Amino acid sequence: MGKAIPSSGSGAIRIILKNKNDFHFDLREKNEEDGRISYLYDVFYENCTGTLNMVESEGKIIIAALNLSLGKVITLQNDANLKKLCSYVLEGR
Repeated sequence: MGKAIPSSGSGAIRIILKNKNDFHFDLREKNEEDGRISYLYDVFYENCTGTLNMVESEGKIIIAALNLSLGKVITLQNDANLKKLCSYVLEGR
């Protein structure tokens, strides 16, 4: 059982990356337009659920947002580790 994410949501990505076995995700939607692929995942981790939205272009994540049920939205602008989480999800591990 992994470490729970604090109610403030601080350090959420780092906690999830350290406890990947407790992080689960299901692809809900995938769309492709003009060479960009957008993904919408339902995500589940210990004490919260949420959605992960991302856009990939030429193999790079250009837009990403993790919206957690704790009321926290994490984007590439406020957490650089989100790219690592997106890569992990896209690899399907």
